[in-house]
Amino acid sequence: MPHDFHVIGSDPNAATRLASELVTALTHHGAPKRPVLFACIGTDRSTGDALGPLVGQWLVRSGCDPDTVLGTLEYPLHAVNLHDRTTHILSEDDRPIVVAIDAALGVHHEVGMISLHKVGLRPGHGVGKNLGQIGDVSITATVNAASGGIEAHVLQSTRLYIVQTLAKTIGIGCMHALRLIERPRALDALEALMTA
Repeated sequence: MPHDFHVIGSDPNAATRLASELVTALTHHGAPKRPVLFACIGTDRSTGDALGPLVGQWLVRSGCDPDTVLGTLEYPLHAVNLHDRTTHILSEDDRPIVVAIDAALGVHHEVGMISLHKVGLRPGHGVGKNLGQIGDVSITATVNAASGGIEAHVLQSTRLYIVQTLAKTIGIGCMHALRLIERPRALDALEALMTA
């Protein structure tokens, strides 16, 4: 996957386009042989920073295996617990492909944009935290415009509607990508049954 992918969240085809790009990225990292884990970063205590937990909640409610989703509204994955909740998973020999999902701040014309990055992300970087990098692939959504030095306040005052809409689009895209990746495996299993 040579370049980052960007799509406006209001694009009617945003989820489908995101799914297609995510399939390419996950395949590059060894899917479907390697499992996929979604690290949905953020907290429900800040509207703008709730994007990750909202995506996690959406994935679980849509039928995604809860063991493959870290970060929901009930059990958010954030700065305080990120290290403890991810260390054991990331140190396993058969480590999953980690898709890190987080809110981002940008310039005004980028608000509402969803981006798929070919590398992980540094959660909290936009608000001056150094939590290290997480993920093999990452998805961010620009929920508001940065405002030099008061980013925490900007996230707090972000419109919930924007965050929910972007979270739903990302959730649909991720679920669709998982189904596309699992389809060949299901077809192989069906073929094996038919020839047995």
